[in-house]
Amino acid sequence: MIKKVLIVVAVAAALVFAGGTAFVNAVVCPYVDHMGEVAATAPLCGGTYYLQVDNDHVDYDVLRDSDMPYRYELDAYAEDGGATTVIFQTSRELRDGAYLRFEAAFMRGLISWEEVQQDELPSAVAQAMGRA
Repeated sequence: MIKKVLIVVAVAAALVFAGGTAFVNAVVCPYVDHMGEVAATAPLCGGTYYLQVDNDHVDYDVLRDSDMPYRYELDAYAEDGGATTVIFQTSRELRDGAYLRFEAAFMRGLISWEEVQQDELPSAVAQAMGRA
């Protein structure tokens, strides 16, 4: 009897794991491809992140989206210093070296952003960026 229960539990766990993997591959991965890891790792209701603009990591392609032809793929940091990546598009090239604070949410990616000064970075973020 115990063997049968263990087999049922093992099969159920395998199905849950396979279903979870299929969900991640089918639903979450496309968001990561278009918005970076932050789309898969941000809290459901949103979180605050920081990045430094590096125009060596911008791709300009007017044919992709005539309203937002600049595509950035940059390293970003949560308030606790945890690293992730973010992908976003803009209508213009951003100021190289500028610091941005942005809000991101699970499967939505970057929601809003604003430029901040280096002294406004949380200490964990400044350390992760090597600016402390």
